[in-house]
Amino acid sequence: MLVSSIFLWLFLALSLFLCYAMGEAYELQPENAVRVVFGNALLIAIAAGLPLAIFLRYISPKIVLAKATNLTTAPSDITESFEALRKRMRIPAAQLRLSKMNAPISFAIDTDEPLIVISERLLSLLKRDELEAVMSHELAHVKNSDTMLKAFVTAYRTALPMDPLIRMVEAAFHREREMVADETAALTTNKPLSLASALLKIYEAFPKSNLRSYGTLSILGAGSTLTTRHPPIRYRINQLIRLAESHS
Repeated sequence: MLVSSIFLWLFLALSLFLCYAMGEAYELQPENAVRVVFGNALLIAIAAGLPLAIFLRYISPKIVLAKATNLTTAPSDITESFEALRKRMRIPAAQLRLSKMNAPISFAIDTDEPLIVISERLLSLLKRDELEAVMSHELAHVKNSDTMLKAFVTAYRTALPMDPLIRMVEAAFHREREMVADETAALTTNKPLSLASALLKIYEAFPKSNLRSYGTLSILGAGSTLTTRHPPIRYRINQLIRLAESHS
C-alpha cells in the first residue's frame, strides 16, 4: 500500500509539473499539450515499474516468509518424494520446508534457492498422492519462473494503482499461471484426480472467512471476479477431470 501510494502521488506530481512546464504550449495547442503531459507522465510511471519489479523481486520473499511461522525440515519420506518430483521436473535446486500454520497452505517463493513451504495442517489433511500433486503444483511455479514474472506484473500494477485495466491484466495473469501449474502437476504425477481431490479437501478445510486474507500463501483463492487472482475451484477441478479423461 505504501509503495502504491508513492507511485500514485509521483504520477500526480509529474502531471502537475509537466502541466506547469508546458503552460505556454497549452495556450497554443491545448489538445496536443494534454496528450503530451499525461502521455509523458504515464510513460515515466511505467518506466518506474522496472526498478520497482527488481525491488519486489528481492523484498517480496522476505515479506511472504515473515507470514510463515517456525519453518522446519520435512520428514525424510516427504523430502524423498519432493526430491524425486524435483528431479523428474528437471529443476536444478529447491528446498522443502514445513510451517506450523494451522491453515492448509502451500506456496513457492524465490530466495537464494527456490523454496516450497507447506503447512503441517496440509500435511495431515492429504494422502500421499494428493500431497505429491500439491508439491508438483508449487514446483511448477518454480519451473515456469512464475514468482519472478508475478513480481514484474505486480510492479506495473503498483505503479498504476488507479488503472482498472492493469488490475484485470494482473489478475488474469495470475489465474493463467495457476492453471498452467495445475496442468504441469497433473502431467508430472500422471494423477490429475489427485490434485482435484487435494484442492477440494483444502477448500473444505479452509476457514472461508480467512481464505482471502492468506493471499499468495494459499493454492486457492476467494471470489470469482475479473480481479480475482485464483481461478474458481469448480473450474479448476473440472479442468483436471477433463485432463484425466483425455489421458485415460
